[in-house]
Amino acid sequence: MTAVAGVVTRVNARDVDLSLGTVTNGGSPPVALRPQAFAVLKLLAAKPGALVSKDELMAAVWPNVAVTDDSLVQCVTEIRRALGDDAHKIIKTVPKRGYVFEPGAAVAPLAASISKSPAAKTRIGLIAAGLAALFAIAAIFWLPRASRLASHVPSIAVLPLDDMSADKSLSYMGEGVAEDIISMLARSPDVMVVARNSSFTYKDKPVDLRKVGSDLGVDYVLEGSVRKEGGALRIVAQLNRAKTAEHVWAERFDKTGSDPMALQDEVTGKITGALTGEFGQLKRAQYREAWGKDTANLEEYDYYLRGHEIYIRFTPEAYREAAQIWEEGLRKFPDSALLQGKLGFVHFSRAYSGCCEDSPADFKQAGEMVRRILARANLSPLVRRHGHWLYAYVSMQEGKFDLAVTEAEKARSLAPYDAWMVGDLSSILLASGKPMQAVEWTEFAAARDPAGAAYDRGLKGWALEVAGKPEESLAAMNAGMLYGGLDHFIRAIDLERLSRDGEAKMELKLGLEANTAITQAKWRETNFRSDPKILDNEVADLAKAGLPEK
Repeated sequence: MTAVAGVVTRVNARDVDLSLGTVTNGGSPPVALRPQAFAVLKLLAAKPGALVSKDELMAAVWPNVAVTDDSLVQCVTEIRRALGDDAHKIIKTVPKRGYVFEPGAAVAPLAASISKSPAAKTRIGLIAAGLAALFAIAAIFWLPRASRLASHVPSIAVLPLDDMSADKSLSYMGEGVAEDIISMLARSPDVMVVARNSSFTYKDKPVDLRKVGSDLGVDYVLEGSVRKEGGALRIVAQLNRAKTAEHVWAERFDKTGSDPMALQDEVTGKITGALTGEFGQLKRAQYREAWGKDTANLEEYDYYLRGHEIYIRFTPEAYREAAQIWEEGLRKFPDSALLQGKLGFVHFSRAYSGCCEDSPADFKQAGEMVRRILARANLSPLVRRHGHWLYAYVSMQEGKFDLAVTEAEKARSLAPYDAWMVGDLSSILLASGKPMQAVEWTEFAAARDPAGAAYDRGLKGWALEVAGKPEESLAAMNAGMLYGGLDHFIRAIDLERLSRDGEAKMELKLGLEANTAITQAKWRETNFRSDPKILDNEVADLAKAGLPEK
């Protein structure tokens, strides 16, 4: 791998990426460890051959959060599973005391293909020493930085949902929904979630949300209920601010069906989608807090939030205002990879939407910024996710479509339930010759984030247009939207292909009213296809509908 992808080392014939927190076994997809599990691995590997006590691990990974030993055991089990350490030779348990990471055991499988000469043994020793050193360096630089940024990331406790059914037969589902939500939130770099064993101690007890927040050291508490009414299952979820017990968000989900597990999966997916991501309820609550602070008291994460709330309007004015906020933040925090990365998004978005005067310059600036960021070894999970998200777009623009898809998949592995990001990254797939896979990503996103479903349907329509399915594309696009008036341009292309020239011209007119900068030349400059013929056909259809050449 290149320096951009981060430090990669071998453990038990598996590739461990120290910047991504992933483990890859041969040609299988990378497995992303939960942040807590990866932090445990780094702490253990920082002291190869030495005992790391349970108390030390608990204090470092779960500071100010009351969790049981089971949380640590779950992390170690996850690490062993990822490393193929079924025999517990790489991570050894010292009963009632802690764990030992054995680097020699980790490199043993590599020795089988090397002769037993003195030189070979020396190489094996160097591999083991190098492995330990790499982990130690990563632990020294990554953990302090990650913990500093993580202190701003909201924390949440998920309580088991109350069983409100008449016969009290749905307790299993109340717990199951809560467990699934905890599991999904644990894979999001935008939130820290308390382990099940801590939050489930409040099961079947009257709770004071303020006390729960104080006991568990969290900012938010998610509670709810489950009941059955006739043939329908009703699940209610409610997000509360722990300090004040005020309601932040609530939603009711009514579902019918004969498969309770399928219903549970659908509802938990929607709840998680509503909470996380760029438009999620946790982010919205944070926006309000950030804007409630005096400018002089803003921290790095506050600048990020203030700018981000404006940026996601996706207009030329929004890009300008967000850039001003992040540039102001960088004057106070000049080394902030978080703010630098968001500025990179501004440069790319301005060029990609066609609303800047010099698209090539903005594209170039975005590429330079994201490469510098991803080359750093001390990135938090949040910054890594943003970095691979942006690098996917940069790679697409540079015509490196295979790399673009790889980067999109890396970003998704870091936050697999972030519906907004998954839907947005479908753009990378449709540009890279994988339009039907793009459709799958948009459908995944729309099912889990109803609030963003219109955008996802618009992206689905775009993917179907690229796939050469104008009727299906038009149907999806008519139920969706794209930013910057792009939905009108895609409809115009579809209508031309369906020989509905008059309607195509009308759609193009609406598109140009929304985005006056688009021309045939600008469309070529800001749209990318692995197959040039697809782009040629799009431009020809738009020209037929009346799009000016320059």
